[in-house]
Formats: sequence, C-alpha cells, structure tokens
Amino acid sequence: MACRLHAAVNGLIGGNRILTEAVMLDHWLWELTAIGPFPVPWKLNGIDIIQAPDPKIGTVYCWIHEPLVEFPMRPYLELGYPEAMVVADRGRIVDGDKYMVAGLKDRLFVIPADRYALGRAKRSLIEGTSVVCLADEYFGGPLLPFVLQIAGRVGARVVFQWAVRQPDGTIEVTFANAPRPYCENAEAVHENLAYLRAAQQRALAALGLPSNEAN
Repeated sequence: MACRLHAAVNGLIGGNRILTEAVMLDHWLWELTAIGPFPVPWKLNGIDIIQAPDPKIGTVYCWIHEPLVEFPMRPYLELGYPEAMVVADRGRIVDGDKYMVAGLKDRLFVIPADRYALGRAKRSLIEGTSVVCLADEYFGGPLLPFVLQIAGRVGARVVFQWAVRQPDGTIEVTFANAPRPYCENAEAVHENLAYLRAAQQRALAALGLPSNEAN
C-alpha cells in the first residue's frame, strides 16, 4: 500500500506510476530485510526443476534485471535447498561477504561482480555449488553471454528464475530450465539469450519504458 501511495503521488507530478511502484517495492523489501525477518506470501512454480540438482556440479540460476528479480532465492532457501553463491554488485553486499534474501534472516555468500567473478563462478560450479547471476549489467542493458558460456564448458545446467507480484499481494516465483539448459554450443547460448531478450522487452514494456530492440 505504501508503494502504491508513493507511485500515485509521483504520477500526479508526471512520473511513471508503474515503474515507481515496482522500484519502491524492491527498495522496501531490501530495507526491511536489513531490519529483520518478516513473512511474505509466495507461490512456487517449477519445484521439480530445483528438486533434481546434479550432485557433482552446481546449477546456474540466471535471469535479467527486472522488478523482484532478487526474490526467487527466498522460496529456494525456505524449502531447504543447498546454499548458492550470488554474483552481486558491491552495493548489494552486506556483512563483508553476504547477500540478503528478501524477508529472511539467512544470508547467502557472495561472489563480487568484478573481473574475477567469472573465474570464481566457474570454480564454484565445478565444486558443486550453484551460482545465481544476472545476464545483464543493468536494467535494459546489453545481454552478456559469459556465464552461459561457462555453464556450457563445465556441463552445468542453466535454470531461469523470475518473480511476479499478483493482485492479492502474493509473489509468484517460477523456476524453469533454459530452452537449451546445457549451453552445449554457440547456437544453444544464442537461443537462451534470445529467450532472455524477449523477457527483457516484456519487462520494459510492462513498466512503460522504451524497448531496446538492438540489444
């Protein structure tokens, strides 16, 4: 309700109400999590996808910058699945090397998004630890193939994950195998990027922002 109110006020002065509400929801989820745990109603699609991990190599959980992109790790942790490493910008790192999960006290370990990130992600996967990352550097930004290419080199499965807030306030989380989950060649990587690109265009359109067809 607070996010809707903020969006309404911004709309009265000519701002983008939909974008403002989405940004404020992400903001408050982060700020309130820093204070302490709290309940969030969620629904999960694709539980079978995360119930069958490879015992010898980690899984790549990947998506794009969009509203609620950080939320899917909440049901993942609440259901007791093994911890994953999150590739995160410095501004999202807390307590030196941790990453907050919306509404939970538990934290995930971080791989800082720097020039060593890809190497650390590769080592983590080979050691059997899953990696959570985004395929773009910022909202609407160019899609980068590197983590998909690494997944292909080490034989890791790629799972796409996203979250959508429903009208009743429930956050619906979906886990789905990428169209070509093992990124076995350049064509497979391209196909997965095309899927992400389509999702990115939908996200931009839903927020009333211009699409980036050249991406």
